[in-house]
Amino acid sequence: MMISLTTSPALSKRTVAFSPMQRGTLVIQNAHKKGAGSTKNGRDSNSQSRGVKVFGGQPVKAGGIIVRQVGTTWHDGTNTSLGKDYTLFSLVDGIVMYDKKKQRPSVHVYPYEHAKAVAAVEITHTKKPKEGVPSRKERRKTMYTPRGAAKEASALSVATIAATVRP
Repeated sequence: MMISLTTSPALSKRTVAFSPMQRGTLVIQNAHKKGAGSTKNGRDSNSQSRGVKVFGGQPVKAGGIIVRQVGTTWHDGTNTSLGKDYTLFSLVDGIVMYDKKKQRPSVHVYPYEHAKAVAAVEITHTKKPKEGVPSRKERRKTMYTPRGAAKEASALSVATIAATVRP
């Protein structure tokens, strides 16, 4: 197949010949330059995960991280220590207590038997249920009959019906 292209009478005729192999090929051209801001994007850093990890009145294990911080916003107190990146961690198992004074806010961990830890547990949500009041789980269980009891009851009703039907 011969195609002739003429643009103006001053230019000579050009002929372009297509071979049979090139007839089915399709060439798509994309931009050869990147977009305006694309070379400046595509980077992100991992989060530092800073902040309070264990709040006041909550239990913590020995070695457990209490606060991750930049600088000493919170200072180490009783049974706590400060890591090289200013991470506060517990030295004993116990209850965390925050003591925020103007000059030096600090974090303390008191063992479970300590009077302050016992007092903290009593005023938080971790206290024991009241005597004589059933728990939510127990109240919910009373609303429904267990499957085993329901099976036995249905088997007994079938047996009583079968016994009454027989002459």
